[in-house]
Amino acid sequence: MLDSLHTQGVLHRLCINIGDIMQSGRPQFLNDLAGSLQEAEQLMPLAPPQALAMPSTCYTRHLVYADELGRYSIMLLVWHPGQHSPVHGHNTWCAYKVLQGELTECHYAWRADTGTAGLCGQVRRQRGDIATAPAGLDHIHRLGNESDCVAVSLHIYGVAREQIATHVNLLVPEG
Repeated sequence: MLDSLHTQGVLHRLCINIGDIMQSGRPQFLNDLAGSLQEAEQLMPLAPPQALAMPSTCYTRHLVYADELGRYSIMLLVWHPGQHSPVHGHNTWCAYKVLQGELTECHYAWRADTGTAGLCGQVRRQRGDIATAPAGLDHIHRLGNESDCVAVSLHIYGVAREQIATHVNLLVPEG
């Protein structure tokens, strides 16, 4: 019971911070958002045990919180070994933190002449790492779990609950 109350307290503080950051309208919005994720690993108890134990055909998203004003949604993503997102930009801003394991983030550059994205680098995101991305094609990437262990990441997207499946990723052909 105490762990559950603590976890809910952490989630409550995160939501208050996000709301304050959004109201401030400051240009360093994504930096402020990244700073608000310091306690996020304490939200691991919200990951469904069955999602951690049994792999599905692809990574899974689990809604942790949806802002009642529809400004943002917080998700836990569970990545079993070998699971990857598609290559994508974003229709909205986002921020994420690796809570467990390790993810590989491949970066791509948009090629307007071909309408495709070309691989231009990669970075390993380890437990505790935080990354942000603005909306659009300035930050095209692909996340994946190249390790032998389950990875979990917490993502905040600037969309309402009803738009998670349709308004987050901007899929981009790789070329």
